[in-house]
Amino acid sequence: MKKRPNKVVWCGTPGSLCNLNCSYCYTGDRKVKKGETNYSVKHMLKCFEPKRFGGPIFFGGAAAGETLLWDGIFEFTKGMLSHGHIVSYTTNMTLTSAIKKFCDLPARLRSGLELDASLHYLELKRKKLLDTYFENLRMLRSAGISIAMFLCISDVYIPYLREINELCKKEIGLLPIAGMVRSYEQNGGKTACEYSADIDKLVKETCDDRQWELQKRIYGQKRAEFCHAGEYSINMNLENGNYTKCWGRSWAASRIKSLKGLPFVGKVVNRIFKERSQVMGNIFEDPNKPIKFGAIGKCPFYDCVCASYQCWGLIPELDVKTHPKTYFARESVSKEVWDFMDSKIGQ
Repeated sequence: MKKRPNKVVWCGTPGSLCNLNCSYCYTGDRKVKKGETNYSVKHMLKCFEPKRFGGPIFFGGAAAGETLLWDGIFEFTKGMLSHGHIVSYTTNMTLTSAIKKFCDLPARLRSGLELDASLHYLELKRKKLLDTYFENLRMLRSAGISIAMFLCISDVYIPYLREINELCKKEIGLLPIAGMVRSYEQNGGKTACEYSADIDKLVKETCDDRQWELQKRIYGQKRAEFCHAGEYSINMNLENGNYTKCWGRSWAASRIKSLKGLPFVGKVVNRIFKERSQVMGNIFEDPNKPIKFGAIGKCPFYDCVCASYQCWGLIPELDVKTHPKTYFARESVSKEVWDFMDSKIGQ
């Protein structure tokens, strides 16, 4: 019988430290905090035992900086894969030492890991890390670890799209998956760039445009349907264990955290955050306590915060393909990852 996900957990992983400095980064210049958690990795893994979620989950993690810089990520990942979960991280694909450790995992664990490789082309080129980026992608694929390659269509990349296209085909035989630039605030996300018809045509000619087309359908459209975020999926902060129904306001909380200590401003910010908080509970406080799930229902944001969420069937009425059919090339992902993610929760 095909193994299916019982829940989806999207997670902000510890830290905001990054070894790159891209002009379009949604976290701004706050790439300074080394990843730390309030709990041990052993305790965290106990809290992620499949029985608490009704079975295996899809776990997707990304930091506000470079995800693989968290010191605990290898042991945490090994434990999550040992639980039978499918694990995916977003990474800039430059940390060879961390990637080699993943490649040394037993084959049965490697087959459940997928890495989304952000192609920060100009920054990688400036720092002479393009060769490292593609070498690590090839190493992962050879080890049976699933990969996908993503390119944020920022204004700075428009003149380079044909150059990027040729390089990617030559180095890895994949086209970069095009994604829109988004900006985020307390009330959700908005598309941050105006994409002309000429840019749209260029993107289609040079990139894998499946995500791009999905984003064009989802972004800028206020959702009126019932959304099962919070029931089928949750978003959590891996540093402290707090989880919410959807990502937007949980993420925004980290953006305004630094304001809380300012004179006169702190009380106002604290009051606003408490009023708008979606925090449902804490996964790490008691590993024996049932996790509370509950649908968000009517979306409180400008539009769906992340179009890829809908690949999991959070709004059943939406005609959206599953995650692998929107993002993956079959030859670059394991059968286990493809089959597990080729599912919609509740269907």
